[in-house]
Amino acid sequence: MIVTSTRTIAALLALLVLLGAVGAGAAVPDARIAIDGVATSSSEPVVGERTALNVSLSNSGGSPSAADVTSVRVFDAGDADDADDRDDDIRDEATAVGALSAGDATDVTLWTRFDEPGEHRLTVEVVAEQEATDGDEEADTTVRVTRDVIVDVQPAEVALDVRTRPLSPADLQSEEDDQSAGGISLNGIDGLFGGGGGLQNADDDEELAAAADSPVEVTVVNTGTATADRVSLTAVGVPVGADGEAEPTVEVGPFVVEDVAPGEERRVIVDLGPLAERSDVTVTAAFRSELDAAAGASANRSTTATLRYPTREGQPTVTDATVQTLDDGRVVVDANLGNAGTGELTGVVVSVAGADGVDPTPTGQAYFVGSVGAGDFVAFDVRTTANASVADEIPIQIAYTERGVRYTETTTVALPDASDGSDGESGAIGTFGTVGIIGLVGVAGVAVAGTVIRRRDV
Repeated sequence: MIVTSTRTIAALLALLVLLGAVGAGAAVPDARIAIDGVATSSSEPVVGERTALNVSLSNSGGSPSAADVTSVRVFDAGDADDADDRDDDIRDEATAVGALSAGDATDVTLWTRFDEPGEHRLTVEVVAEQEATDGDEEADTTVRVTRDVIVDVQPAEVALDVRTRPLSPADLQSEEDDQSAGGISLNGIDGLFGGGGGLQNADDDEELAAAADSPVEVTVVNTGTATADRVSLTAVGVPVGADGEAEPTVEVGPFVVEDVAPGEERRVIVDLGPLAERSDVTVTAAFRSELDAAAGASANRSTTATLRYPTREGQPTVTDATVQTLDDGRVVVDANLGNAGTGELTGVVVSVAGADGVDPTPTGQAYFVGSVGAGDFVAFDVRTTANASVADEIPIQIAYTERGVRYTETTTVALPDASDGSDGESGAIGTFGTVGIIGLVGVAGVAVAGTVIRRRDV
């Protein structure tokens, strides 16, 4: 008869408990599945925007067997700890993701939205089933892994900024042309051209440029935090100085532009078409957003920009005018035509405009000045007949071309009083009024006077 001591029995029991604990630990590979990272599709998602969570999973290379990922889901951190109570709080879930062998990895995309700005703490949970080891079919093989992530949500703002830049037809040139003079390549501006009822691809720059009468570069910039979609452009112009009831000089559009994401811009050329006179043009960008659609909003948002077209950089000015009346009633105006602007005036022609008591310059006898550069001047003289009892000033008409557009403007110089000289002759400094536009002629050649034209370069 073998008698076993109490100490021996206690040692055997402790050994059995230890072996059982080791076996149970080996059968539950909780540490084998890992969430390597959770990244949002946008670094700064906004309220109401559909945001993707890219979840990276892996099965450790030391895992004894493959794991079948049955569920990947996301919910607000702090929700019920009991997995059975989370079903109503789940933001999104991907099921039947697939098996991961030892050392394998995969990515899963979940989607969600946020109703409030600020920091949101989310929990991503992965559930996997792994084959039991050591032939223990009844071992618990469900693996649950969680990872928290903080998402900083920005307030939603849908905003567009519209910028305009008047061009001339000469600014539109092909990519082969020299760009050093400030020319614009249509293909360099998103390849879009607004005119003739819609946007056209600029496959043939020269053809589109030749067809443009009054081109304007329009830049649409998204300064908000949400994408602007259904963007369209319209342009309406009225005569310069006209009241609110004036008939429009131009109405073009709408031209549909592609969606504009936050921080992006779209540039197009809008052709206003032929203009009969200089106009104040309002360009309107109408747009909507995904947030508007989700909220059921039907009204378009809009933003506007204004410009004066055609733009002018030259500024003709008459200075140092001397007006002299002769015995036979003729009047001689001797003055300088200066350019106080920053652009060159070309094809400049000066003449006397008809007025009460003043005879206009006969056809073919206007004074051809030619070109006047920025900050330069050219002397001229014109002659007419005037009835001093009716007229007290002489209207001087100035026609010139700038950036391919022909302008006609007038200013006045004062007739001298008879008391300024004897026997009807007088030498006096005339005065001139503010230059005002009296008409916009088309892009046409200048009329060059005949043999009576005089020019004095000083």
